[in-house]
Amino acid sequence: MPALVPLLILLAFPILEIATFIYVGQWIGVWKTIGLVILAAIVGVAILRYQGLGALKKINKDLRRAQPPTAGIVDGFMIVIASFLLIIPGFLSDIIGLLLIVPPIRHVIWRLWGKSINVQTYSSGFRRGRRSDDFVDLSPDDFERQDDPPPSDPRLRKPD
Repeated sequence: MPALVPLLILLAFPILEIATFIYVGQWIGVWKTIGLVILAAIVGVAILRYQGLGALKKINKDLRRAQPPTAGIVDGFMIVIASFLLIIPGFLSDIIGLLLIVPPIRHVIWRLWGKSINVQTYSSGFRRGRRSDDFVDLSPDDFERQDDPPPSDPRLRKPD
C-alpha cells in the first residue's frame, strides 16, 4: 500500500492541474489564463538564469574557503526545481515553484527532508598554499644539495 501512494499522487496531479486551468479560465478568461502561463514560464527562465548563477557563486565561494558546499548545492537544486515548476504549464506547479523560491521555505524543507538525504562532497586533493605539516625540518648535516643531471636531449641543454 505505501508504494501505491506516490503513484496516486503522480496520477492526481495532472488532473488537478487541468481542473485548475478550467477554473481559472472560467474566472478570468482564456487569454488572461494563457498570458499568466506564459508570464510564469518567462519568470521561471529568469529565475533559473539569475538565481542559478547566484547559487553557483555561493558554491564556488564555499569551495574557495575549503568548506563543504552543502547549503549552496541544496539551494541551487531547489531553485532549479522551482524554475522548472514555473516553466511547465500549470497553476499548482507555479504555486509550488513560487514557494520554493522563498529562502525560509527552502530552509524549512531542507530541515524536514535533509535528515533523510546524504550529501557527499569529494575533493581532488589540490590545495592552495602549504599546510604546516607539509615540510620536513632538517639540519644542514642531514642533507646535501645535488645538481640535476644534464638532460639527455641536446635540444634541452642550456647554452654554455
